[in-house]
Amino acid sequence: MKSKILFALLIALLVATILPVGALAKELREDRIIFGDNFILSSGDELNGSLIVFGGSAILEIDSTVFGDVVILGGNLEADGLITGNVVSIGGNVDLGDNATVQQDIVVFGSNLDQALGASVQGDIVDELTGPLAFNFSQDMRMPVFRLGVNPFFELVWFGLRALLWAILAVVLVLFLPKQFNQIGRTVVRQPILSGGLGLLTMFIVPVVLVLLLITLICSPLSLLGILVLAVAWAFGLIALGLEVGSRLGKIINQEWAPALSAGVGTLLLIIVLNGLQAVVPCVGWVFPAIAGMVGLGAVILTRFGTQPYPQAAPFEAAPPPPPPAVPAPPAAAPLPESVGQPADEEPPQEELPPAI
Repeated sequence: MKSKILFALLIALLVATILPVGALAKELREDRIIFGDNFILSSGDELNGSLIVFGGSAILEIDSTVFGDVVILGGNLEADGLITGNVVSIGGNVDLGDNATVQQDIVVFGSNLDQALGASVQGDIVDELTGPLAFNFSQDMRMPVFRLGVNPFFELVWFGLRALLWAILAVVLVLFLPKQFNQIGRTVVRQPILSGGLGLLTMFIVPVVLVLLLITLICSPLSLLGILVLAVAWAFGLIALGLEVGSRLGKIINQEWAPALSAGVGTLLLIIVLNGLQAVVPCVGWVFPAIAGMVGLGAVILTRFGTQPYPQAAPFEAAPPPPPPAVPAPPAAAPLPESVGQPADEEPPQEELPPAI
């Protein structure tokens, strides 16, 4: 019954995330969406809708007008006309010319904003979101940095919520795939160095390959699929580590827990410790969750997502000594004569002679 409830909650969460996307697509059905291409709005032309560009470039010439928002995802924007809505750029560049006018806000995450002296921005320029659930993009690493503002209460709540979500995910996955996670956990324990080395190598090579695919084949499904597989493998590795932590904790307190319960408790403790070290230790606190994640990732690869055990190398054993040569049995002794068996002090009986006549 509990498994059905958890499964229903998971489905509800997925539906809740999909529905807003469908509603957004319906609202944007008359907007202009560009995938990996260049868009040019010539001088005097108008666009009656928003402009969304994925991995491409947009050029808005002088006296051009966009009646809506301009969203740039991983691309470039050169604007020298009028934009009646907002300008949002994630991981790209925004260049506002002398004749550019933005009537609302400019929001940039991990992007460079170059505003000429004659450019007019009537709204605000936002480079990060503030509030209890805020995040921004690092200018150097182009990676999202999630945070909770400056309120310690919200920071503590978000800290516990992340660990709880990991624990729930661990319970659901181990409930349906107990054998696979046991295989991954045993590989982590038996081959930690090999697993960590393979995980480190994967984190160096796979992102480079995915970026090359994304550049050569714009918005290639293979790159998106590779990112998804890498994220799932990372999560599997952490949950397998949590399963091992929970199993050993149960043995310490003499408790026989089900695998799903062990995974939930162990993952909860593991995430709390890793995130706690990351928050407490300055500068190098990220090393601890990174090492744990790479060790788990390597074990997932070695076991092919836990579908088969990793073969263990047999320990070195000295060759057994050769068996001793067979000793031939001694020949059977010949039977002794009867006289030999008589005592030495006894004289043999003498034959009686007939009496003399």
